Amino acid sequence: MENQQIRHLGVIMDGNRRWARKHMFTSVMRGHEKGVDTFMDICTWCQDAGIPYLTVYAFSTENWERSQEEVKGLFKLMHRFFEDEVETCIRRDIRIKVIGNLSLLEPEDLETVRKAEEMTAHCRNLLVQVAISYGGRDEILRATKEMAADVLAGKLRIEEITEETFGARLDTAGVPDVDLVIRTGGNQRLSNFLPWQTVYAEIYFTNILWPDFSRADFDEALHYYEGVQINRGK
Repeated sequence: MENQQIRHLGVIMDGNRRWARKHMFTSVMRGHEKGVDTFMDICTWCQDAGIPYLTVYAFSTENWERSQEEVKGLFKLMHRFFEDEVETCIRRDIRIKVIGNLSLLEPEDLETVRKAEEMTAHCRNLLVQVAISYGGRDEILRATKEMAADVLAGKLRIEEITEETFGARLDTAGVPDVDLVIRTGGNQRLSNFLPWQTVYAEIYFTNILWPDFSRADFDEALHYYEGVQINRGK
C-alpha cells in the first residue's frame, strides 16, 4: 500500500518543565519560553514539508490543577505570543485557531485569543490549532450536550446523528483527522489529546524534551511515518 502524505500533524509538546530543571533554572517558565521558540520552528517545518494542518497541545484541562503561579505565568506567556507573533504568522500566511473549553478563560485572555484568530483569518498556507483549556473527553461531552439539546428542541432527529454530524460539532470541525501524533518527553500516552480525531493516527514517541526538539528530530518522525503501511480498513 502506498505511503500517504501527512495532512494533519498533532503534537504533544511535553518536557518544558523538565528542561528548565535540567538546565538548573529557578523557574519552570524558562522551559515554557524555550518551548514557544520550538513551536514557531515546527510551524516552519510543517510549511516546508507541505503539511497544511498542525494541532499543538498547549494547555490541557488538567493543567488548571497546576500551581496558580505557573498557570498565571503560562497565560502571561500566551498573551505575549498572541500579541508579539501574530504579525509573523500573517507574514508567513499562518492562520491561528484556538480550540478547547474557552469558557474557562478570563475575559482578557479570550479577547487576546479572538483578536489573533481574527487577524490571521485570511491566512491559508498553514492552519495551526492551538489547544488551550482542551481535553478530549470534555470536547466530546460538549458536543454531545449540544446535540442532545437540539434533539430536545426538535431541531435534530436522532436518525440524523452520524459520525459526520457529530464531528461537525467538535472543536476541529472542518479539519481532517490527524495522521501522525508526535509526543516528546518520553511519556507514551495521548493524555486526552484529540481522542476522536486520532483513531487512525500513527503515534511517534521520543524521549527528547520539547525545547530540544530539532529539525532533524522532526524529519526522523516524518521518516517513521513514511515507513508505515497504513490500513484504514478500506
